[in-house]
Amino acid sequence: MRKLLNHQNVNWVRDFKPSDYQKEMKKARKGTEKAKRILRNFSKLDILLCHQPPYSILDKVSFPEAPKHWKGKNAGSKAILDYVKKYQPKYVLCGHIHEGKGRAKIGKTEVINLGCSGDYKIIEIK
Repeated sequence: MRKLLNHQNVNWVRDFKPSDYQKEMKKARKGTEKAKRILRNFSKLDILLCHQPPYSILDKVSFPEAPKHWKGKNAGSKAILDYVKKYQPKYVLCGHIHEGKGRAKIGKTEVINLGCSGDYKIIEIK
């Protein structure tokens, strides 16, 4: 099994303070560039397992303790969205935005945000 994405994430509710906003955004941009480079190594996959959901899909921040400037915003990955639109894997399994738990479609791809740890989903793969 090949490792797709491995980047460190901060607990942004606790650690993403306004004083280090620029520093954390710089790290996030670096992580995005790394994800783009890694995804370029893959063509068609049946299942994409990733931390973040695709941008604008099951990724809206509504957590009451989230910083004000993030509430109501999309926090998914544009790199993952671009990959899904181009290659249409059968499934994308993600998390990251716990309050985005659910299912959605991007073309033929079924996106499943599993939500919080402890949640699970049984998927019958055809």
